[in-house]
Amino acid sequence: MVDVKEQNDIFGLIGRKLKRKIECFVIGGSAMMYYNVKENTKDIDIVFLNEKDRTEIENILRKEDFTERNTRFLYHRKKNVPILLQKYDMRFDLFLRDIICFWLSDEMIERVEKVYEFGDLIVKIVSLEDIVLLKCATERAGDRADVKEIIEKVGIKWDVITEEVVRQTKDREIFSVFLYDFLMELKEDLKVDIPKEVIKKVRTIGEREMVKRLGK
Repeated sequence: MVDVKEQNDIFGLIGRKLKRKIECFVIGGSAMMYYNVKENTKDIDIVFLNEKDRTEIENILRKEDFTERNTRFLYHRKKNVPILLQKYDMRFDLFLRDIICFWLSDEMIERVEKVYEFGDLIVKIVSLEDIVLLKCATERAGDRADVKEIIEKVGIKWDVITEEVVRQTKDREIFSVFLYDFLMELKEDLKVDIPKEVIKKVRTIGEREMVKRLGK
């Protein structure tokens, strides 16, 4: 497990070794720590907009004795899977725009409010709403607990969630199905208070897209 100080330290090391400015986006538990919703995380999850930037960070980490974890089978997509690196208890997941069944949209980039500079490494923290959306694509119980913490301790803007669902579903029809199942599990199993109209809207989007797929 890694706390925010350890995460900042490794970001600082990377930033000092870079020879140019590189921008990245932090998601998941790594991002939650900057909102004081989580104390530590198993993985440092980072998203890049281009392969060149990701490769430079990967090379720095490999020189610091991080080695690749052979866990490609964890991801559904055969293309553009993340690079997974580990050294002792510190683990990095390096994504390239795509995050499982999700993608980093321009609107998500615009919603970023927290930005930190570690030398030449520019770290942008995605919004709480986007953390919730990204966590719906996994099957880990811990991610459901994380979202429960966010909703109950901080709160989120549900209109941002539903607007992004529409956007994501245009390219990834199955996304709304994942989100609907995720929200229902939160509501029924973890007793999270989720507005009925939100669940209804996500279900409607999912049903519409499934009809489209069946008609093709």
